[in-house]
Amino acid sequence: MPRPRDPEVDRALTAATLALLDDVGFDALTLDAVATRAGVSRPALYRRWPTKLHLVAHVLTTSVVPMADPDTGSAREDLLLLAHALVDGMSWVVLAVHAEARRVPELGLYERFLAGRHALVAEVVRRGVTRGELRAGLDPELVRDLLFGPLVYHWLATGEEYPAERVFDHVWPTLTP
Repeated sequence: MPRPRDPEVDRALTAATLALLDDVGFDALTLDAVATRAGVSRPALYRRWPTKLHLVAHVLTTSVVPMADPDTGSAREDLLLLAHALVDGMSWVVLAVHAEARRVPELGLYERFLAGRHALVAEVVRRGVTRGELRAGLDPELVRDLLFGPLVYHWLATGEEYPAERVFDHVWPTLTP
């Protein structure tokens, strides 16, 4: 995916895209509106990104701060902190882009955005198993889905955050020795 040559143009396009996503959402976003708001010609924008999905994926992967490894010494606390970071970063835009990006794997959204988060959960699970806090042989993907899945689903279904601690209180006993 081509990147803008001019950092000022990139900043203007990123700011315009984020502002419009906030104002109108992913579905109503148009490349023409982004170009107008950023003060960039439409052909210049279309040369860089052929669709709004390409543009929004670029903006999200370059402007969202990667999750840091909390490494508190407690697997439960680390996973809980990651769950809070997930919920705090959830938005309709992020979920819409992920859903759309499944149809366009060449965007590399998994590699550029999700792979690092999944590796982080896997590392926390590995440390927890090593320290005896978690059962041996746990599948990190299953741990991720059991702990984080209910939080995402509840947010999708109600638009409200569900307390991560409540999910952890119910699921945690199945993960521990």
